[in-house]
Amino acid sequence: MENKLPPAAERVTQLETRIAYLEDTVETLNQELATVSAEFRLAKEALQHMYRRMEQIQSNDSGIANPADEPPPPHY
Repeated sequence: MENKLPPAAERVTQLETRIAYLEDTVETLNQELATVSAEFRLAKEALQHMYRRMEQIQSNDSGIANPADEPPPPHY
């Protein structure tokens, strides 16, 4: 004897299966988003650190002249 579900019960089973896959996909995407967000935060912090360092270097009087203040080379 064949164990066949009625059409409505079969449809409910299919929908429950699809929902389970979708929930798994959402969880996977949430984990990836958390990873990417953490990487972005680290990259943003590194960029901010580089900007601060550049400002320190530019504001330091290290004896290095600003190229814009230098006279042009003789061939001009």
